[in-house]
Amino acid sequence: MRSGRAAPQKGDGMSTAAEETGLVPMPSEERVRAIESGRATLLARAEALVVDSAESEQIAWACVNAIGALRKAIEADFGPARKATHMAWKAVVGQEKRHVDALVEPDRIVRGKLSEWETEKRRRQAEAARVAHEKAMAEAKALAEEEARKAAEEARLKEALEAEAAGDAEAAAELLEKPVEVAPVEVAPEAVPVPVIPIAPKVQGAGAMVEVWHFEVLDPLAIPREYLSVNEVAIGKVVQALKGQANIPGVRVYKTLDARRASRR
Repeated sequence: MRSGRAAPQKGDGMSTAAEETGLVPMPSEERVRAIESGRATLLARAEALVVDSAESEQIAWACVNAIGALRKAIEADFGPARKATHMAWKAVVGQEKRHVDALVEPDRIVRGKLSEWETEKRRRQAEAARVAHEKAMAEAKALAEEEARKAAEEARLKEALEAEAAGDAEAAAELLEKPVEVAPVEVAPEAVPVPVIPIAPKVQGAGAMVEVWHFEVLDPLAIPREYLSVNEVAIGKVVQALKGQANIPGVRVYKTLDARRASRR
């Protein structure tokens, strides 16, 4: 019985990458040790070097050239494996991106509909809270007016009893027959707590709807300086083109000297 992984099928993306790149070996351990030895030697030479004469300058330039030559040799040693690996990586990433990108549209549609439903639920919640608050205010107003009416009736009864005790039965009767007038009571909205109305029970598998704030630039010139960034790429191009003649307010233009290898012909 044969065992092991099944062979890649044609058209699955992975087989294409393998066919295009193949298996390119890395440099041998012996070659890697030679590279490390050469690198250590060049580092020691660079650290011990003192450039203070024409002879030492020539040695320094020889060191620069040796570093460049070793760099080229390293690139040549690792280049085939790097290129093959990069090609395989690009093939895998391309396949992955194609499949992942195909999910963007359904994800956008579903999230949009969830957002609309969440907005509708919150609108309903706010409307229910408003209605409940208005009802609570009406009940508080009715209760306050009832208490005021009872207080007025008690005051009228007390006044009638006092008139009757004073022997003025007619005045007492008039007071009792007179209707009680109560001024309308105004209830401040903030005096009545707003009822807490739940949006809706959380459904199984639901995540969380969070508020995400965005912005839109309306007037770039009105934006405060702390929100602006320096375009260093544009400044660099101007400095490279004009060199010492570059004159940009707030920018110091200066030069350094960089050692470049002599061209090989």
